[in-house]
Amino acid sequence: MRVPFIRHVISTFGITILQQFVGLARHVLIAAYFGLSREFDGYLVVYAVATIFVFNASGVFDSVAVSRLVQIRERDGDSAFWRSSNRLLLQAFAGGGLFAAAFFALVQLSLPIVAAGFSPSEKAEVGRLALYFLPWTAIVIPYYAISAHLKALWQFHWVFGAEIVTIVVSIVCLWLWHDSIIYLPLAYAAGYFSAFIILFARRGILRSDRSAKSSAVIGAMANQYLANQGGSVSGFVDRYFQSFLVPGGISALGYAGQIVNNLSSLMTFREIYVAPLATELGRSERLQRILKGVVLISVPCAGFIVTFSGPIVQVLFQRGQFTPEAAVVTGNVLRILALSLVISSLLAPMIRIFQIVDRISYSYVFYLVALLATAAFQYLFVFWLGWDVYGIAWASVASGVVTTLVIVGLMPRCGITLDWPSIFGTAMFAFAVAAAAIAISLPLASRFDGLLALIVGTALYSVVVAAGYFTVRQRIRLITG
Repeated sequence: MRVPFIRHVISTFGITILQQFVGLARHVLIAAYFGLSREFDGYLVVYAVATIFVFNASGVFDSVAVSRLVQIRERDGDSAFWRSSNRLLLQAFAGGGLFAAAFFALVQLSLPIVAAGFSPSEKAEVGRLALYFLPWTAIVIPYYAISAHLKALWQFHWVFGAEIVTIVVSIVCLWLWHDSIIYLPLAYAAGYFSAFIILFARRGILRSDRSAKSSAVIGAMANQYLANQGGSVSGFVDRYFQSFLVPGGISALGYAGQIVNNLSSLMTFREIYVAPLATELGRSERLQRILKGVVLISVPCAGFIVTFSGPIVQVLFQRGQFTPEAAVVTGNVLRILALSLVISSLLAPMIRIFQIVDRISYSYVFYLVALLATAAFQYLFVFWLGWDVYGIAWASVASGVVTTLVIVGLMPRCGITLDWPSIFGTAMFAFAVAAAAIAISLPLASRFDGLLALIVGTALYSVVVAAGYFTVRQRIRLITG
């Protein structure tokens, strides 16, 4: 399985880079049209609730549905696989409508928490904005179900290609209609509907043999989803503190967070490791190679973002409603959040182990620790120290460190044995290379401004990192296979 998996990693990495460039175009449009504004703050509040209640189901489909469908196909054959997948898709259609209705009700009920620092009129606007999220939240659940089917068949290119279609369609819609923030969720809905049609055509409809065994995938998914909702409390706590930031503070966190989240997704190879980790034989060895690989990529990337966050934000967003002052604030936030790239890259595959080996109870431990860490650090940095938006960013990094250490301690209980000194040694080498790249590129790049500074810095930084890794290319080949 090693060679096919590495081939999928390389190709997926290339597709995802293309996707990030297309996604940046959409992000640039959003920044130009809405900047750091209270209306975009309100959009991010509703989006946060949608993520907690609906969009996070993507992780359940990726970790539980994909792995279960892979196991069903290997154990019971194609007929059982199709019957289980068909049942899952029908349940997803019904669930999409139910999730959308429940989401709208949840937004109205949670406004006193997620918009606690907003004025009464601003809260009312946030409540009305939730109505325009309904098409998006309704279509995304069936979209996840079809994606899980294709991922279980290792057809990752179709799924990631459809995501590019999602972005392109939403860009076109946003380009045509952007007079109000209400068009933003509608543009996303149009993108997902278009991608759904493409994936549905690729998946096709195959009536399975009625005598074939059908496994109930939805039961395991429901258990994991309910476990994940333990983490939703942490999300609501986070939004409570953010609502007290100065107007535009939530927007700055949103723009910076989007860049970091996109890079984090890239660092973890879009979680295509779920399928190979579903096989028990050699699981610890594969996970260790994955962790080493993401460290070698995430550490230099984090160092680059920390060093050149100012020019990055200036080049990407400073136009239209996104002022130079907004660029300074967002750049500083991005510099802090970039530190979490390494943490999230390590954390993601280890978290998925809980679902793969059916240790769902450990997810509750993770969410409890995340809740306590989030509340403690945000109260310290935002309320007590008064760091405002920068306090939220530092709290995110600090809570990530704490939760990652807890997850590391739980790995042996999942039957995973990792050589942490070896992983730590790989990380130290990556840090040394990144430090050398910063020392060489920053003095020269700082002589320029804007795009030129970013070009010079990127070129020098990349050359130093590439040269450093070239010296240990034999060890890197052992990791990549």
